Parts: sequence; C-alpha cells; structure tokens
Amino acid sequence: MDNTGEKANHKVKMHKIAYASGVVGAVMLNIVSWRSVEFSDWYIKNIFPVWLNTYARLTSKVPFSVGEIMLIMAVAVTVFGIGFWLVDLICRQRYKKAVRGFGQFYAWTALAVCYVMTLNCFILYHSSSFADKYLERRMESDRMVASISDQAVAQVHIKNDMMSNEGAYTKKELVVLRDYIVEKCNELEKVIPHDDSGDAYYEGDLVEASRQAMIRLGEQYDQLSGFYVTPKYLSFSDFFSQQYIMGYYFPFSLEANINSVMYITNVAPTICHELAHTKGFIYEDDANMIGYLACINSEDPFLQYCGYLSVLSYVNNDFYDSIGKSQNIYKSHVRISDGVASDNVFLTRETWQEVEKTAVVKTSTVKKVSDTLMDTTLKLNGVEEGILQYNNVVGQLLAYYDGKLY
Repeated sequence: MDNTGEKANHKVKMHKIAYASGVVGAVMLNIVSWRSVEFSDWYIKNIFPVWLNTYARLTSKVPFSVGEIMLIMAVAVTVFGIGFWLVDLICRQRYKKAVRGFGQFYAWTALAVCYVMTLNCFILYHSSSFADKYLERRMESDRMVASISDQAVAQVHIKNDMMSNEGAYTKKELVVLRDYIVEKCNELEKVIPHDDSGDAYYEGDLVEASRQAMIRLGEQYDQLSGFYVTPKYLSFSDFFSQQYIMGYYFPFSLEANINSVMYITNVAPTICHELAHTKGFIYEDDANMIGYLACINSEDPFLQYCGYLSVLSYVNNDFYDSIGKSQNIYKSHVRISDGVASDNVFLTRETWQEVEKTAVVKTSTVKKVSDTLMDTTLKLNGVEEGILQYNNVVGQLLAYYDGKLY
C-alpha cells in the first residue's frame, strides 16, 4: 500500500501546526508585555542581556552595518517574491510548486522577524522608563509634557510639593533650566576647536570616546552597565538625512548606527542615544536624556558641549512658547551666542546641497513619509504622543535638576 500521499498530508499538517504555534507564541509574548510592566522589566533585566552578549557581540565585529544589509535583503526578497508570483500567473502556474515553496520560506522568515522585533523592540516599549527607575522624582506612566501656560509649564506629571497643582513645574523653573543650558553652551563653545571656516572638529576617536562615556554612565545606572556594541556609521546616510534621522537602532541586528554626514556636534549624543536603546531603553525621551547625561558627565569638554547642545532646542522652544513668543521677554534672557547657533545644526549648508544633488526623491516627500511611519510605529507600540515623545526630555530635565538648580 502506497502511503506517500498520506505522509505528505501529515507533513503539511504538522507544518501548519508548527507555524500556528509560532504565531500564537509571538502574540502571547506581546499580550503579556502590554499587560505587565513587571514582566517587561524582568525580561529586560534577565533575558535581553543574553542577546546583547551573544548575538550583538557577533554583529558588532562586522565593520559595516548589518542592519542596513538586512533591510536591503528584505526588500529584495519581497520584490523577487512578488515578481516570481506574477511570472507564475502569466505562465499559468507553471512554477506553482516553486512559488509555494518560496511562500513557505517567506512566511517562516516573516515569523522569525516578528520574534526578533518582539524580543528586541516591542517588549521594551512596555517596561518602566528611565525616569521611573532612576530620577529622584518619579514620573507617572504617561510621561507626557502638557501644553505650556503662563501659570504652569512643562507639566510632566511629577509630584511637586511647591505647588498645589500636582505635576506642574512653574515658568520660573523652566526659565532657570533654559538659561543654565544656554550659559553652559556659550561657555563650552569658546574652548571647542573650530577650523578656519568656523566648523567644530574633534581630535581623536569620537565614536570610541562616546562609547566610553556610556560605559562611565553605567557606573551610576545599573541597567546601563556591561558590554556595549561598537557604533557604526550608516552607509546610506544621505537618504537618512532626508528623513532628518541622526541615528538608528536596528532591533534585528542589535546595532547602534549613526549618520555619517551630519554635523559633528550631533555625533556623540546620537551615539549615546542609540546605545541607550541597546540597553533596553526604547523610549526616545529616555534615550535623549541618557545621551545628554553621558555627554555632560564625560571629562571631555567636547562631549560636554555636544550634550548641552543636544537639548538646547527642546528647552529653548518650550521656554519661547511659555512666554507667548514675546521677543522682548526673550531678548531679556541669556542670549545664545552666534557660535553656539552655528554649531546647533543638523547638516551644514554645503552638506545639504550634496544630499539634494544625489536625492532620488524630494527631501520633503521622504521626510513626510518617514515621520508618518515613525509616528504610526510609536503609537502602535502604545506611545500615544508618537514622534512628539522626543520633546518630553524637557520634563525629564526639569525633574533631574530639581534640587540642583531650583
């Protein structure tokens, strides 16, 4: 008796059961992480470091961005699959068996990617924030900065004994913070080397100096201690520049990647920001704050300057809004020096021109699509404010300097 057909059917059935079990497992991991901060915190403390100390150590040894290659391969495989399917249709399913095999391969690959993204990204969105764990004044879970008014500004939902309105910092405290940041920038800009054209430059290995700054910060905050991957420059930095992206954390390769054409003062805070993601701090305001702390706590004046610069626009913009955008009031406060203003840019004018020359799609279009995708991704992961979360670093700064500046 021929059991070939029966064996084939049994094999297909087992394949479907295995795949369905994999899907259920991925869904359950996400559901548990959404419902339990304790589980997410436990995972980051006990399991996530395993991937960092094994898989990430391997990708870190590769001199180029593995994440970029993976993205290119993903696009290529997808395009090939669609093309193969269309050819099969035109040829009246002549390659039906091969197409089915490719489909199974693609489905399993997609499931593997889903697991990697869940383990290295999605779960992290539902853990305790840096502020929850380490700032003296605990933030509530929404960590949102409310709209700024004359009476109460930069509301960060932190208990404030000085005010009857719980969770509000006054305009006075924001002003003190803003003027302090500006003063530090003005002071440090004078000791930072600049070339004849006025551009800042660094003598030494800025990437490694930034990595060492994070290692040093890990002595204060336990989750930031231990092994750090080697940050890498993005090969397609021009395209990322069109999206106004300074750095990128690739969950599927556990890499910290940075833009190679952005202005040099952005490099150190961006490296520290992306390295913070590799330590389980996935929120953008957390990463901004960690990058800031790593830089200003460094013994290197250049890194200190870059750290203060990294939050200058956030704080200055909130301050400007808090005074009703009054030019007279604004001018009565500490002035941002011309040198600081020149160093506080994403790309130089010359670099922008080079980026635009090679651009296949208009920068405005690329940025709009990128912002939409990023905003959607953040909101799907439970971050209600979306890309506005970057601005929430002002709330963390106000909490950090409470008792130090005011």
